[in-house]
Amino acid sequence: MNLSIEPLEWTPARLEEVRAAFDGHKSQTSEGLVGPTEYVERGVFNRMSVDGKPVGFYVLFSWKHAKGTEVEISHVHASCPGIDIVKAFLPLVEQQCKGADSLRIITRRRGLIKKLQAQGYGVESVTMRKRGKHDSAA
Repeated sequence: MNLSIEPLEWTPARLEEVRAAFDGHKSQTSEGLVGPTEYVERGVFNRMSVDGKPVGFYVLFSWKHAKGTEVEISHVHASCPGIDIVKAFLPLVEQQCKGADSLRIITRRRGLIKKLQAQGYGVESVTMRKRGKHDSAA
């Protein structure tokens, strides 16, 4: 089995692919506050393939901070039955990001958190969000 990843230029078709994959998706971490393509073009679209056949994509965002560079792996979407995406593709993505000082993935999926912890990732924060009235004293 030949696994590959390829960074590609943004096109209207790729934006539509991201929108279709994540619009209203239950794992969307902003709970609908941010649309799936609202800021995605700031990142790098990457195609995942198995034996030359496209099976998914992800987007990489990079930030330079005072103490190093951080890359976020975001908008991951794939369908390849019988293949564990984390075990198969994460080493390739990590190799692609080898110049970064840290990698991060934002998720609410407990199973993915367990898989990532097994690969050396740690939980560093929890996002709390309050909807509606914001005056706790009321």
